[in-house]
Amino acid sequence: MNLLQRIPIRIRISFGLVGLMTGSLLVASAVGFFPNEQEEILRGRAKLCESLAISGTAMAASGQVDSLHVTLASIVQRDPQVLSIGLQNIDGQTVVSAGPHDETWDPEVKNGMNQMQVPIFRYGKQWGELQVAFEPTGGLLGLDHWAPAWLLIVLIPACLLQFSFFLRKTLENLDPSGAVPTHVEKALDTFTVGLFLLNSRDRVLFANQRLATLLGCTSDELVGKRTNELQWILPSDSSQTLPWNDAKESNDSVNDRILHFERDGRMLTFSVNCTPITGQGFLATFDDITLIEENKVQLANARDEAQHANEAKSAFLANMSHEIRTPLNAVLGFTDVLRRGLVTNSDEAIGHLNMIHNSGEHLLKLINDILDLSKIEAGRLQVEMIDTNIHETISTVASVLQERALEKNLEVQVEFNSPMPRTMQTDPTRLRQVITNLIGNAIKFTDEGAVKIIAEVVHQDGSTPTLQIAVVDSGIGMTPEQQSKIFQSFVQADSSTTRKYGGTGLGLSISRRLTEAMGGDLTVTSEVNVGSTFTITLPVEPDAMEDVITPEEILSQANQSAAAVSANGLIRLPALPVLVVDDGEANRRLIELVLTRAGAVVTSAENGLEAIRLISESDFSLVLMDMQMPVLDGYTATRRLRECGVTTPIIALTGNAMKGDREKCLEAGCDDFLTKPVNIDELLSHAQAYLGECDADDPETSSFTDASTAAHPLIADAVSTDQQPSVPPTSEASTEDSSSAESSTEATKLRYDGASPIHPTLPMDDPDYRAITTDFVSRLDKRLQAMEDAIANDDFETLRAEAHWLKGSGGTVGLGVFTESAAKLEHGAGQFERSQLERLLDEIRDLQRRIVIPAVDCADPPQPPAKLAVPEPQSPDDQPVGDPIYSTLPLDDREFCEIIIDFVRRLDPQIAEMRRLAAVDAMNELVDLAHWLKGAGGTVGYSEFTSPASALAEAARSGSQTECEKCIDVIASIRQRLVVPVLE
Repeated sequence: MNLLQRIPIRIRISFGLVGLMTGSLLVASAVGFFPNEQEEILRGRAKLCESLAISGTAMAASGQVDSLHVTLASIVQRDPQVLSIGLQNIDGQTVVSAGPHDETWDPEVKNGMNQMQVPIFRYGKQWGELQVAFEPTGGLLGLDHWAPAWLLIVLIPACLLQFSFFLRKTLENLDPSGAVPTHVEKALDTFTVGLFLLNSRDRVLFANQRLATLLGCTSDELVGKRTNELQWILPSDSSQTLPWNDAKESNDSVNDRILHFERDGRMLTFSVNCTPITGQGFLATFDDITLIEENKVQLANARDEAQHANEAKSAFLANMSHEIRTPLNAVLGFTDVLRRGLVTNSDEAIGHLNMIHNSGEHLLKLINDILDLSKIEAGRLQVEMIDTNIHETISTVASVLQERALEKNLEVQVEFNSPMPRTMQTDPTRLRQVITNLIGNAIKFTDEGAVKIIAEVVHQDGSTPTLQIAVVDSGIGMTPEQQSKIFQSFVQADSSTTRKYGGTGLGLSISRRLTEAMGGDLTVTSEVNVGSTFTITLPVEPDAMEDVITPEEILSQANQSAAAVSANGLIRLPALPVLVVDDGEANRRLIELVLTRAGAVVTSAENGLEAIRLISESDFSLVLMDMQMPVLDGYTATRRLRECGVTTPIIALTGNAMKGDREKCLEAGCDDFLTKPVNIDELLSHAQAYLGECDADDPETSSFTDASTAAHPLIADAVSTDQQPSVPPTSEASTEDSSSAESSTEATKLRYDGASPIHPTLPMDDPDYRAITTDFVSRLDKRLQAMEDAIANDDFETLRAEAHWLKGSGGTVGLGVFTESAAKLEHGAGQFERSQLERLLDEIRDLQRRIVIPAVDCADPPQPPAKLAVPEPQSPDDQPVGDPIYSTLPLDDREFCEIIIDFVRRLDPQIAEMRRLAAVDAMNELVDLAHWLKGAGGTVGYSEFTSPASALAEAARSGSQTECEKCIDVIASIRQRLVVPVLE
């Protein structure tokens, strides 16, 4: 079968035609259309024999034997076809013969073409027989016996050659465009690679549209051409032939063969695959790789550039190691000095803390630069275009960096050389980042003189006004070559700059990209040993110039702002009403304390529903709204307020600082966004933006405390040789005097067990701050126990809520060490395995064990603790089962006792309401009450309610009335064991 398929179709058709012709000839011969020479000869010979027989019989009967001999001899001599004649009698004796009869006659051969026997009768009886031997007439191989044989022998080869030649010429002159069906052509035209079909003689039967486009012609122009008519060019370094020729020789596919084709002066390059179609031709595909070939040089250059970039990044990593280790050495070293009490006075300790703080800021800036660069390179850098007060932004940055300049005896000067727009559209955060980086660099590279910030709006004929902010220094300067590469990532002027001044080479690269993202540009001019000038250029909308502020007005406002800062460094706020909404009591108390001392009048609420009630009853100038709260969250509360037409500014407070959280808060109706833990300066800055600046002459706001003039309590305790930090009171020792020297010393032994102690960053000499932090520490153990129970019960909702509380409240009370671990725990709830969650909780417990609240000298003796009373059971059935339960809050504080008593008073009717809701199958309301108990119980120091309250909420969600009643019974039994303080 394979051999037949390898025979060209033209030859197979020729064989078929010859076979048809041969069959027709044979049929014609069979029906007698052709004369048979052998039959005619045989018939003549038979007649001759009959005539001789008759004559011989007559002569033999008459005794004329001699005459018969003469007659026979005459016939043999005259007819060359007759070899001999003999007459035998009945006895087999030869009577007469002519010619060499004995030699030519074969008695064994019967009558046939060469020998004939005719009987002779006499008197009605056979007398003898006449024997005639003829010359053989069979021809070559005896074919003369059948006349058409020679015709077929000659005709078949001749016709085969003629048919093959005729078909070849015919096929060559036929239109090959019909060789491929129309529907197949349409399908092949959709291919993204070029394609053509060749017959066995290298003639194109079909070419798809893609190939025609690549070769610059039409499909019809290609069809019918031979492949050698197309000017294919083999690679100069190749010894191979055209792929279809190789496929023909090997009868196998040829893959990935490179061919060139010149079109319109451009050298195209194709990767060709050719596959033979058995006995019919070839299918070839052409993949255009011209661009790849043309870009080989560019790719080589790109590889070189990538290699250089890798070398630059390697140098960057080495530099980064230095940049990270240097501040870390300072942080760890000075922290260890303070931890071991190796300082001699408060001034020395303050210097160490300042060094730790500066090193931490350096690390934070380094991390921010790396994150910004990663966002830029990933194409995820986003800028927002909002109204921005340019002159305030510049003045604020200059004020912040003034202290760093003073350390080098430099001065930061700000000049406004033209009226400035009061606001213009740009990204204030990114602009502040760029200006900060430029001023910081100027201070770093300047040893004497000053750093100037010169801002002006430049107007050019027929063009958009342009804001130019120039940062001018008198530092080391740069050469033109250094200026050409200063904006590249990981690159500084030279290696000596890196060794002397440090840095990562990221700041200027990021600054330029940020400026370009805001629609502007960042350029530099510099002269060695003279200084450098970095100029930020931003477009200004013409509408923004309709409301401008003069340089004189800017100076006046700056003076007023300086007067609006209190002696303790807090921004002074006007005495306007502010509402703080947060479910965390520690958060509420801290924010209320800061705002109150800044001059505001503060009211607080613990959930969104209470906030709505207070806003409906009173007017507030500002609302600080936590976003995640029980009863009613901040998102819903803000939407409801906006729907009711309330326009009071609302600043969102949330522990979530991921991408999209700010937009989510603003979408809900908030005006601004702050993350937890709350930064005091940012809090006051945002509050001032909405409340306005305080009048420096206002007597109501001029009596701020001067806490900053006293030594920091942490420093004072750290350098004291006769007083050690104390342990926060636990639930068992909450009624003891935590300031005693013995207790304090024991706490130190517990804390210095190989791990450094953790001190709150809030001023512990301030009674309000101290109370907030102490309250947090006293509640922490029960909250961690609730987390542990939640992990054990796979109660991920409770775990997330508790971790979220810790993430925000820890930083708020000055214990930001909990923020990272709590955030991981919150994120991992429901995603991590239990072992991972338990490991994170162990980390948090380890941090808890290291907390040390420094002792302070108390001028007033501690108040005696409140009396504790266990309520009498109402009936014998209500007898409490189990040990009494004490609140973990400090019971020596009357305010805490009042909170506990108020909770217990509310608890009894709530338990009755729980039973009623379970009975009527009001499960949604029951879930709300269970959530209230879970949060409120832990808040007042009765964390025993946390687990059964969580179980009750879960049972209510599943709709199991029986399980709900069991959980309520457990809650009621716990209630009977509560020890409630009694106030005198």
